Amino acid sequence: MRVLDIIDKDLFFIIIIVKCKFISEERLPHLLFYGPPGTGKTSTILACAKQLYKDKEFNSMVLELNASDDRGIDVVRGPILSFASTRTIFKKGFKLVILDEADAMTQDAQNALRRGSVPSAPLSAHLLSPQMARWLKNKSTHMAYGKVTEETVYTCTGHPLRSDIANILDWALNKDFTTAYKQILQLKTLKGLALHDILTEVHLLIHRVDFPPSIRMGLLIKLADIEYRLASGTNEKIQLSSMLAAFQAVRDIVVSDG
Repeated sequence: MRVLDIIDKDLFFIIIIVKCKFISEERLPHLLFYGPPGTGKTSTILACAKQLYKDKEFNSMVLELNASDDRGIDVVRGPILSFASTRTIFKKGFKLVILDEADAMTQDAQNALRRGSVPSAPLSAHLLSPQMARWLKNKSTHMAYGKVTEETVYTCTGHPLRSDIANILDWALNKDFTTAYKQILQLKTLKGLALHDILTEVHLLIHRVDFPPSIRMGLLIKLADIEYRLASGTNEKIQLSSMLAAFQAVRDIVVSDG
């Protein structure tokens, strides 16, 4: 069974990167999958595991835990440490530990997952410097795509391109609702974009559009409400519809006033 056969399309971009480079070269890094329930996060990593390990190797090379149940430091010191430090006769190389709902782990358990203590010297001057951030992005992009361009950096980080945001704004203001919805949804699925990231970039672009101040303010308030509902765990497709409705209401007001 191929990985792409069993994965939600919203995670298509992750699988392309993982399957084509990391899995084929057997150098899978630490991965954090984030998203609403039902988008295929667990299915994604299990599919990757099936690609990495044969059936007879799977149980000895893969440990899957639900961190909402096994959430304390004893789990890290016990099953995880024991599994990671034990060699297997079936396969050489790294083992895979899957922590489902890892955000539910206690703070002590999360700290115990680290190999050693953090140096007391400030890290921000090194890890968070613009040069280091740029290096990390470029390194990850090169591993995934073999070359570093604006498009590959944005795609690797899951960030919408400026041209994507311009297209979304154009569709929202100039297309009918159904056409705009289908085009934006297709773009989101193809590039694995989160609506929250789209809203952030659209918010910045709105200030460059020549809207009357009162209309701009009303639109920003509606987008803020949508962002709040997204943070509360509501369905992205429903909130995408709300975003489009807000833009098309603005368009109708501007046209009628003009």
